[in-house]
Formats: sequence, C-alpha cells, structure tokens
Amino acid sequence: MKNKNILLVGFITLACFTNLLVNAQTSEPTSPFKVTADLVSHFVWRGSMATGSPTPNFQPTLAFTKGNFEIGVWGSTDFVGSYKEVDPYMFLTVGQFKFTVTDYNWNFDNVKYFNYKNSETGHRFEGTVGFTGSKVLPISITWNTMFYGLDKKSVDSTKQAYSTYIELGYSKGAASFFFGFTPWAGYYNNYGVTIFDPEASKKTFSIVNIGVSITKNLKINETFSLPLKATLAVNPSATYTKKDYAHLVFGITF
Repeated sequence: MKNKNILLVGFITLACFTNLLVNAQTSEPTSPFKVTADLVSHFVWRGSMATGSPTPNFQPTLAFTKGNFEIGVWGSTDFVGSYKEVDPYMFLTVGQFKFTVTDYNWNFDNVKYFNYKNSETGHRFEGTVGFTGSKVLPISITWNTMFYGLDKKSVDSTKQAYSTYIELGYSKGAASFFFGFTPWAGYYNNYGVTIFDPEASKKTFSIVNIGVSITKNLKINETFSLPLKATLAVNPSATYTKKDYAHLVFGITF
C-alpha cells in the first residue's frame, strides 16, 4: 500500500508539472542557465542500482552554459527519503570530444559534505574523456576514472583504486546500444568482492553494463512534447546484489 501511495503521488505531481510546462511555453530569450529534471522508475548507474532498493528517483540538473563550456550540479533523491546524491560537474566540448570532471557524493550520513581530505572525504572525483560520434559515425566511447577521494583499494585503504568504467555506444534511430566494462577491480565490481557470494573468485576485468535504450517523444500539443525513455540493462558481473543482473528502467525528461 505504501508503494502504491508513493506512485500515486508521483503521477499526480507529474501531471501538474507537465501542465505547468505546457503553459510556460513562451518566446523567452535564450538564457545561459539550464534547468532540467528526470523522473526514473529506479536509479541504475553503470550497471548497478545506486539506491538500496528499486524505488523511483527524481533527478534535477542546474547548470550554466557558455559556448562549449558547462558547469552545474546534478542530483538524485528517491521517493522514500532514503537516498540523496549531489554531484557538481563541469565539462568542455572540443569538436567531437568531451572532457568532464565530476564530484560524486552520496555519502551524507556519516561524513561531512565539505570535508575534502583524501583519507576522510565522502566525495569521489572522476575525470572523463569521451568521443561523442556524429551522424555519419554514430559511435561513442567514454573513459571514466575516479582519481581522488573515497575510492580506495580493498587491500590497502591508503591507496587509490582508480575505479574505471569504459563504455562503447552505438546509435541507430531511436535506439542506443551500450557495452560497459571495468578493466580492473574497483567500484563497479565492488573492488573484486561479490557480497552475496563471498566464496566467489575475486573479480578484476568485468563486463558490467550491456543493453539498449529506446527514446520516444510524447506529443502534448503543437509546441510541446515530453521525452520518454526505456532502458534494458544487463550486468553479468553483478557483485553488490543479485537484483543487478537485469534492469528495466522507464524515464521521463522535463
């Protein structure tokens, strides 16, 4: 009953918010500020559930854009109040390449947010280099490596694990296919340890995120449409929970 009430409130909120967006369609001048939000059926990040359970999440973005440079904050909060994430980021686009630095933080319970000491912080800093592809060559490649903060080796908590996630992508019409893996033990395979099977062999190279996303625009009126997305993702190297083996996620972007 609790979950039904949560979904009911979510749909009512969505309907009201959509109506406001439709009524706000005016010919305002272009602003350097960007405000967007996603509503997802549950939060899956690079093959694993980010939250402890598959609950809906609301994910806003606030950003400032100047030419090919953007600086902003992305966040996620679930509907039951058990998960919160606030991630400042900045990126620069040069041709078909994108360079990003992100400050991840979802550890609010026991660590001070503004403590950036490497041995104590709850933050994880990551650098990303991506090739975005083109209409002629609809192939993308991203390399993401954590380089500072709460990302330490399981055998030596004083040394960075440099957790790395590499993803290959291919787009065809409304479909986007992806293949993601981690080349060594790190965050994406729980630093090599399978929680639900402690006797399993230690993981190093792991395929963690294979799937496809399909997008569709839901037309509301002649000037406004709502982007919808469904994603099927499989994680054959799940280490955190058995629920990570397969995900089907629905999302709406405002």
